[in-house]
Amino acid sequence: MFFPLIYWVVMPLFFAGLVVRWLKKNSPHVPPPEVVALYAERPIEPKWFRAARRDQGRLLRWLGDYEKQPEAVDAAYAAKEAAVAAGEKASFLVFNAKAELLEQVDS
Repeated sequence: MFFPLIYWVVMPLFFAGLVVRWLKKNSPHVPPPEVVALYAERPIEPKWFRAARRDQGRLLRWLGDYEKQPEAVDAAYAAKEAAVAAGEKASFLVFNAKAELLEQVDS
């Protein structure tokens, strides 16, 4: 009774998850040039998180470095609320120390 369910549903999903994990691990990560410039201008400590603001002109500005990811996300949301109150359009980004985008919030 359960063998066809495991054979046709669970096993393909399990193997698909393994393939996705392998692709994420082995594929190269190339951050955008503006992110590379920000990291060159302001180095970050390993295992820290960075909040940044991207204006409509694609200019990336530093908002702060945080030890924990929820602190960086809270800073991005606080900056978003200030931008909404001022009527500005911008994106608020949270990166890890490897310059990988973890969260994006648009105003």
